[in-house]
Formats: sequence, C-alpha cells, structure tokens
Amino acid sequence: QDYYDLQLDNTGVSQLIIFQNSITSLEPGDEIGIFDSSGITNSGDCSSQTAELLVGAGVWSGEQLELVNIGSVDNCAFGGFQLPGYQEGNSVLIKVYRSSTELEYTTIPIYSAGTGTFGDLFMAVSEINLYDEDAGCTDPLACNYDLNATIDDGSCQYDLDCLGECG
Repeated sequence: QDYYDLQLDNTGVSQLIIFQNSITSLEPGDEIGIFDSSGITNSGDCSSQTAELLVGAGVWSGEQLELVNIGSVDNCAFGGFQLPGYQEGNSVLIKVYRSSTELEYTTIPIYSAGTGTFGDLFMAVSEINLYDEDAGCTDPLACNYDLNATIDDGSCQYDLDCLGECG
C-alpha cells in the first residue's frame, strides 16, 4: 500500500466497514482510502480543527475486505484533550487509487448494511461506482453544496445545527 498512507494513531474508537466480495468494479491491487471530509485533525489541544482526513485504508485482493477506521476522541468538555479521527455523524467518503491507471477515483458506494455515516453500528459495501470526476453535493440549495462537483454522490445536507454548521 503506497498511495494511502494512514498516519493516525489508534484512539480506541473505531468503525468497521466491510467490502463484500460481490464488488465487481475493483481490481486486485486497488487501494481503498476511507476519509471523513471534516475529521478532527488536531491532537492534544481543544481547537477542533477539521479537514478532509484519511481514517482507514486497505488493498483490495478480490476477496472480502474489512477496514477498521479510526475515530476521534473529544474529552474537551471534561477539561481533557482531542485526538484526531472521523467525527461520528459525518458521511463516509471512499476513494480508490488504481496503480495500473495511476488515477484516484471518487466513488459512490452501494451499502447493503448501514447508511454510510460514521457511527453506524455496521456497514457493508456491496458495490462501488468509480468516477474520475469530482463527486459531491450538486444541489445549490443544500448547505454543503460543492460548486466543483460534477456527479451527485447523495451526500447533500440541508440542516444547520445550533452552531450554524451544516449537518
């Protein structure tokens, strides 16, 4: 695994995502990266810095693949600290790097279990659609509208929380 290099330390919080052997769009050797588009990136302090963050990775062999993704820890309300990782309630973002084409693909996964949201009790991906274009929210009425997205990935959110943040 060369393209997706997971740099996070285990926090004790995790999310299992199973990629079932029914997936036909992946080739053996494809690297899978699991991202949170607004994961917590800071470590130690309570500054709640967020950005797109790689939280899990693996290599497809053509057989079922189980990826354990690293979740954030936020003990700031108790005078503690934060550790980087995905934030529960955020959408799972899956990317695929294919070394044979040297391309990174955005994806729209099909879930046979779970909703594609970090914090689901169980997630299983039965198929993945690969795109070499930008996938994202294409609805300008959504609070997470992506001007650069050319393919709607079903991630549009319309509600603002009490802090005025999308989702």
